[in-house]
Amino acid sequence: MSKIFAITSSGKTEKSFLDLRFGKCEYIVLFDVDKNQYSIEENKFIEESHSGIKLVDFLKEQGVTTIVTGEVGPMVSERLEKEKLQLVLLHEERIRVDEIMDRIGN
Repeated sequence: MSKIFAITSSGKTEKSFLDLRFGKCEYIVLFDVDKNQYSIEENKFIEESHSGIKLVDFLKEQGVTTIVTGEVGPMVSERLEKEKLQLVLLHEERIRVDEIMDRIGN
């Protein structure tokens, strides 16, 4: 089974910075470690209520196994636990998505 990471991003390129907000992030980078491929999706739930929960459900459908972001709320934390998705919290505001992918890939 592939390890697919979801990384919250403030922009639509791999040179964008990590978005510390999970549910309200601008973009999500889906990174398949085994294939060393990624795609960048716009967060279509950003304006909705319970955006974080909806985003978790969407990522689960995409086969994501691990989420990398800055922070999540208690409802999202519970949902991640229920869905058995791993959470990695980074508090580095100025880290780029490609740097995170390099760390994951090594």
